[in-house]
Amino acid sequence: GIPSIILMVFLGGIPFLAFITIVSLLSLREFFLLGVHKRICPQFIIGYFVTFLIILQFYFGPSHPFTIFRHGEILLLVTPVIILFELFRGKTNPLSNILFTLGGILYIPFLLGSLVALREIDPIAPKMGIKLTLCLFLGVWICDSAAYIVGRYWGKRKILENVSPRKTIAGGVAGLISSFVFFMILMETGILFSRYTTASFNFIDFVAFSIVIGIFGQAGDFAESLIKRDIGVKDTSSILAGHGGILDRFDSIIISSPLIFLYVKYFIY
Repeated sequence: GIPSIILMVFLGGIPFLAFITIVSLLSLREFFLLGVHKRICPQFIIGYFVTFLIILQFYFGPSHPFTIFRHGEILLLVTPVIILFELFRGKTNPLSNILFTLGGILYIPFLLGSLVALREIDPIAPKMGIKLTLCLFLGVWICDSAAYIVGRYWGKRKILENVSPRKTIAGGVAGLISSFVFFMILMETGILFSRYTTASFNFIDFVAFSIVIGIFGQAGDFAESLIKRDIGVKDTSSILAGHGGILDRFDSIIISSPLIFLYVKYFIY
């Protein structure tokens, strides 16, 4: 999957938009199916439709004819629709159905769609979007790998054993350090710098990126583990042999992506 993701990042545009849309739809489906284990019946079709609208808005922006509504306005519109639609479904646990549907929309397309915005953040210097998005993916992969290896062979004390019994303090620290080292290498090599953009990076920015991926990215993994433990399942699905579901593979990205995007937008640009 890694070569495919890197290829989509380099292509950008509609191919990357389609890729994130598919990932979001599959992840949302997995999330909704988790609710079925608890006899919750989310509104699948409305969830898929809103996912499509949200990611289009991330790509085109609120002023484009395809995206009449802003993100907040989409939620203002869809929330009463979900509530009213539930009146006529005749399903049990109506309150849980409504909240699970809204929760899935907020958790997945609303957060994961920020990858599209990050990739297209600088239309004047499109290579900057490529670099930032690749650094996000690479940083998360390096952090996860370091945490796994160190935690497996040297980890003893657990972080949150009641949430994820295999995660250790040593692994978490290794993930954070590896993120810091990765971004320090980027800073020293000047990979993120470009004379064709108004973006300006400094040491504090790279430290912030390290914290977002090394701490909040790992927290995203714990958050998804908390959801699965509450539902009583090991994986969100078996679509990826040996790796669980799509949501299992993008849990860290879901949390770190919007934070990186907002930081870059408001503190760098």
